[in-house]
Amino acid sequence: MATDASLNKQHNPAPLAGVRVLDCSRVLAGPFCAMILADLGAEVIKVESPWGDDTRQFGPYYEGESTYYRLFNRSKKSITLDFKSEDGKQTLKELAKRSDVVVENFRPGVLSKLGLSAEQLMAVNPGLIVTSISGFGQTGSLAKEPAYDLVAQAMSGLMSITGWPEGKPTRVGISLGDIVPGLYAAIGTVSALYQRVNTGKGQHIDLAMYDSLISVMESVGMRALHGDTPPSRIGNDHGLSAPFSTYATKDGDIVIAITTNRMFDRLCEALDLQHLAEDQRFATAENRSDYREDLRVALEARLSDLTMGEAIALFEEHGVPTARVYELDDALKSPLAQERGVVATESDGFATLASPLKLSGMTGPVPASGLGQFNDEIESWLSEPVKDEGQAND
Repeated sequence: MATDASLNKQHNPAPLAGVRVLDCSRVLAGPFCAMILADLGAEVIKVESPWGDDTRQFGPYYEGESTYYRLFNRSKKSITLDFKSEDGKQTLKELAKRSDVVVENFRPGVLSKLGLSAEQLMAVNPGLIVTSISGFGQTGSLAKEPAYDLVAQAMSGLMSITGWPEGKPTRVGISLGDIVPGLYAAIGTVSALYQRVNTGKGQHIDLAMYDSLISVMESVGMRALHGDTPPSRIGNDHGLSAPFSTYATKDGDIVIAITTNRMFDRLCEALDLQHLAEDQRFATAENRSDYREDLRVALEARLSDLTMGEAIALFEEHGVPTARVYELDDALKSPLAQERGVVATESDGFATLASPLKLSGMTGPVPASGLGQFNDEIESWLSEPVKDEGQAND
């Protein structure tokens, strides 16, 4: 790994201290992966075109800077390189010789045309890990087709199971088509770094947005593969459990999440509806799922006498999983959010979404750097010795 002698003097280094990452990606999936690596202590060099990542233009803004860019590019060092120039390409190769990881999400084939493919970069540094994220992978009939989150959600089937029965297929409210492969990319990269300790060899990680979304279809995917009826849109309900949805009280909706007979007995006791627990329509999870609408009518008739606060208090007393439905603004400012530290404040007062990882040696996020702010450091990086071919990095 790109080690620093000072690491030996650190009492408690960050998990990825000494790892150098070239983040050549743009917008979301790749930058999100590299952000996780930066949060874990890797030195991440954000390699941008001379005009910068497109997201620098995404609002809203904080003191003239894109908040979107700042979130996904915190704790990185921005440099600018023109990959179409020979100087830019040569500089990237020289940096790759002195780095551990390259993250990129160009359309497959683009970097090859520039002479910067994974194979070409690994030729100058056999220990390099190249993590590539694309819509449909580096091989296959759709490899060179463009893809965005919406395309991935549509083609993976995710939209077909999201929304209300009478409504149209619906996009999930965040860009899961980018976030999920970004998470997988971070896991894969860290795993490849660990594997390299034993083999001394790098590798090319090929991650597709499409593959990644399908892999997290969990019970819905299993029902599609092995069930008699294809999964469909059922609103906020769960296909295998009931009551497991939003339910109306006197002054708003709450969620109830019941997965076992024991939990259902607690729910009936909390609402003084013990007769429901003795009703054969609701005797098993499968029965409750079949008669979910009858169950909803019975529960909401009782809940209509209670406020959200009263219902939640009853359920908490009886150990029934429940919550009110928070607006996002409320969720970010809730007492629980403060207890868990889900919002972090950077040194200039910028509020951002914190990493849920709390590993030993991790520190808070550093503000994203300005475009090309670290160009002056390129020469010093290039003066570092190149690792020997096949060298194990530990």
